[in-house]
Amino acid sequence: MTQHRTLAVAGGGIGGLAAAIALASRGNDVTVIERAERIGVNGSGLVLYPNGVRAAEALGGTLAAQIRAAGHVTAPDEVRLLMDADGTVLAEEPIGATGERLGAPQIPVLRSALHRVLLDEALSAGASVQLATTVTDYTRHTDSVSVHLSDGTTQDYEALIAADGIRSAVRRRMLGDEPLQYRGYTSVRGRTRGSALGGRGHVVSGLGIQFFIAPVDDDTLYWAAKITAPPGVWPARGPDGARKALVDAIEGWYGPVVDLVRDAEPGDLVVTDIHDRDPAPRWVDGPVALLGDAAHAMVPALGQGANTALEDAVVLGQAMEATSSVTDALALYAHERVGRAAAVVLESRRQGGVDQGADRAGVERRNARMRSAGRKDQGSVDIVGWRPRPALDALPPAAAPKGADAGTGAGGGTGAETGAGAEAGAGPGAGAGAGAEAEEAGPGAGVGAGAHIVLIGGSLREGSVCDRVAQWCALRCEGRGATTRVFTGADIDFPAYRPGLAETHRGASDLLAELRRADGVVLISPTYHASVSGLLKNALDFVNDIGGPLPYLEGRAIGTVAVGAGAQGAASTLAALRTIAHALRAWPTPVGVAVSQAPAPLPADEAPSLPDEERLDQMVGQLMWLATARSAGARPEAVPAAA
Repeated sequence: MTQHRTLAVAGGGIGGLAAAIALASRGNDVTVIERAERIGVNGSGLVLYPNGVRAAEALGGTLAAQIRAAGHVTAPDEVRLLMDADGTVLAEEPIGATGERLGAPQIPVLRSALHRVLLDEALSAGASVQLATTVTDYTRHTDSVSVHLSDGTTQDYEALIAADGIRSAVRRRMLGDEPLQYRGYTSVRGRTRGSALGGRGHVVSGLGIQFFIAPVDDDTLYWAAKITAPPGVWPARGPDGARKALVDAIEGWYGPVVDLVRDAEPGDLVVTDIHDRDPAPRWVDGPVALLGDAAHAMVPALGQGANTALEDAVVLGQAMEATSSVTDALALYAHERVGRAAAVVLESRRQGGVDQGADRAGVERRNARMRSAGRKDQGSVDIVGWRPRPALDALPPAAAPKGADAGTGAGGGTGAETGAGAEAGAGPGAGAGAGAEAEEAGPGAGVGAGAHIVLIGGSLREGSVCDRVAQWCALRCEGRGATTRVFTGADIDFPAYRPGLAETHRGASDLLAELRRADGVVLISPTYHASVSGLLKNALDFVNDIGGPLPYLEGRAIGTVAVGAGAQGAASTLAALRTIAHALRAWPTPVGVAVSQAPAPLPADEAPSLPDEERLDQMVGQLMWLATARSAGARPEAVPAAA
């Protein structure tokens, strides 16, 4: 169904150039409109994870081969050292083996090198680039869009793809000027030659500071330091002042890490505060669509900004191929991408809080997780497993969302993707600080309207802490407009599983009926078992009893709660709960939170103030967003295994 179309892409960053490749390689007439006078001259490094590498391969041409030549292709036996500030190794993360298992490696690469490769491929595919020009506004028509430019001219296209970054003018025009949210930490990034750390990756974590270090060639390490701080403090110091302040802040750390910062190449340092936005449920306005940071600005904790932008580009190209209508194609693109991107935004936010270790208790929890999981971020295992589908089917007419009325509106400038992308966020805004076990507060009350949440406790003791946590979470879900059903340990104390038991056991039948209705599920287990209770796992085995060979939680959002005081036990319990949720094909990545006790009940409109209350409420906020997207039909009932 490929046909020649005239398309504009606002922004010549990673997402914009990837979109140009996806569209131009299918025979479309593509113009990239970029505010800068040159493309890709600034920035440090990033990592393409297996999902990003697979996206590059799907974009076709010589792109994947050029990326491999430009960066460091992780070897099958390569490990990343996870260390504390003293240099003690907490774990060796088998990043090479993970790549082998997933069928694609990690590739750390300089951002400037990736930009060059993408630009070369876009030009080879036939795209043109208009530099030093800003999209200032657009006027939407039924089957086209008029794009207003900073030079005073207006150009007509069949579609406008907005890849204009975290401060996207097109997004502001489409969705309103939603403020960015500062996440409590800043980022200093650079590269250093000849480091004693050698040619392997490291994650080095201290109190309120975490370094991510990766080789980009035989002699160069790119590094990013995330630093807990009030907004504006570190950017105001400028690159050299920030480097000196960072050396002072890590005095007494493992020597090669201090030298890494002290010896950094001064012209390559970048300093930005970290921001993101709550996920947007709508990316499309008729023939106008958002992509990359403009659609889903995220914190760099999982390094997924660039990777998800590449995913966006692949799906956009497939959608344009699936239908002859541009507006239907963009609706299909958004249908495929909104839920996936929202999950990555929220998981990145959660992981960012865990990473920072902003207080001593946070340091203990973070280090215990690394030792237990053998990796920095357990949630990324699911995220990097994404694979492009061979092709997309057009949406049925009832599923295609209706756009807003055509019209004009004020808009600001646009440009290359910057900020939250793969390594940083930028811009004004206020938000909660780092350090929480769960993601920061998500969308507000009312977001759960229409969603049904099932909460399951894993303790047999009547009135247990698990049961009280389940009731507390249920009330918070109901305060956001959801309906709920709580199953206590006594409720799910069924006989040992056997096929067909649901037909004869009323309790099992009741559980399965509720799971059939569920848009989200919360699993709650005590930590004193050292792993999830057999009772909870046995009860969840029943989900295989209905609906054929696939587990019944297919497509449901999952929250997991470990109840207990010990950091090590909490980490083990959350890992076990995660494993169960994965086996049941929950979508996308289970949200994990650990609490030491059950909070006291709160009125629906009262904001939590105690740490356990805040962590649980943040988990509920994330679960509600994902569950509501499902109940509203934002993603199909059947979810691909690696989505």
